[in-house]
Amino acid sequence: MSLRTLRLDRIGRLSALLIAAALLLGSPSFAPAQTQAERLPKVGYLGFGASVPPTHFQNRMRELRYSEGKEVTVEYRFAGGRPGELPRLARELVDAKVDVIMAIGDEAIVAAKDATRTVPIVMVACDAVTTGFVASLARPGGNLTGVTCITSELMPKRMAVFRELLPSASRLVVLYNPENVSKPPEAARTVELAKQLGLDAKAVQFRTAEDIEHAFSAFAADRPDGLVVLTEQRSITHAKLLGDLSRRERLPVLHSFSEGVRAGGLISYGPHFPEMVLMATNYVAKILKGGKPAELPVEQPTRFELVINLKTAKEIGLTIPPSLLARADEVIE
Repeated sequence: MSLRTLRLDRIGRLSALLIAAALLLGSPSFAPAQTQAERLPKVGYLGFGASVPPTHFQNRMRELRYSEGKEVTVEYRFAGGRPGELPRLARELVDAKVDVIMAIGDEAIVAAKDATRTVPIVMVACDAVTTGFVASLARPGGNLTGVTCITSELMPKRMAVFRELLPSASRLVVLYNPENVSKPPEAARTVELAKQLGLDAKAVQFRTAEDIEHAFSAFAADRPDGLVVLTEQRSITHAKLLGDLSRRERLPVLHSFSEGVRAGGLISYGPHFPEMVLMATNYVAKILKGGKPAELPVEQPTRFELVINLKTAKEIGLTIPPSLLARADEVIE
């Protein structure tokens, strides 16, 4: 072998080694500081408590090809049933530089809205216009959009269900959380509708589990024929307690969402909550793809359900009218 050939052979091997090293250093395992996860879009999920798990959100995100850890990172923040924690948790999500915040329930929405005017927020709410969350459903404006139910349209139907369930009832109590911005006007409207049906009605506030227990204790001396619970995140958190107390006192309870009935309540009429979450998750995906909240009209749920818990009915000694059973979307036995 000539000296020239030897040199060319060495140069060839050296070039091959340099190319291999360059390819190795350029591979993901040798990438500097910033990891793949840090380059993924980031979603913040803000909820009142883990009593409403994010399962529907997670499943829908996977269907939309946003699997956690692969196509998206999700920062979860739950207040553990302590509403005072929500503002701090919302600020944490903003500081974490999330690309969009999914806020479940009015109190979480208020916290997220106060924490940022720039990060897009997707809400699952009630009465988004009445509460001032958005300017209008068609043109929300600002950094907030999502899904909302309209209680002014639902309450007459709920009260009709109550009257059909208890045709001889004369007294009604409406239980609501005054710190949820949509509930005081909803409570007032419910009392007004009840009076139009000839019922003696009053609204009772609650904030904590102790408030609920106190309210039921007071029923011993001033007993209503039925109770309407204006369902939201706090009442869902205390749904089992409400179910236990209503069965103990043999008191029929009408809930706004089926979650209360699944926890032992008697009956509910309202939007299908999982559908609302799925619709909101669709908007999260649209925003991750570049959509602007101000240009995404607030949507309303399309599925409403009447759910009856026959086991609870038997425990409290109440016969459900056949007309209600025939219309029920779900009967829990």
